[in-house]
Amino acid sequence: MIEFIIAIAVMALIAVSIAPALSDYRLRYLENERAANEGAISNAIRQCYALEGRYPPVLGDTGLDYVSDNYGIILKPQEYIYEYRIVDGVPHLTVEIRGRADGG
Repeated sequence: MIEFIIAIAVMALIAVSIAPALSDYRLRYLENERAANEGAISNAIRQCYALEGRYPPVLGDTGLDYVSDNYGIILKPQEYIYEYRIVDGVPHLTVEIRGRADGG
């Protein structure tokens, strides 16, 4: 019986030591995915300007419907909210973490 309790305790210690590493891995994955999405959107905006001589129009809830429909941008994961708008003739892309009003 004591050996069983020791084995359970060792497994619990291993699980506790692995949990932060798995959490960090998930955060790194989400951050890499966000950066890849931003890069793809920026490239699509530049490509639109190069091909059409104008920035993509701001359409839909996030402003990215035109880019998504015409340049095949698929945004994942859903933890982030991307918003595209044109301010003083210059395109701006903002990213906000879903569920956080401060964006940070």
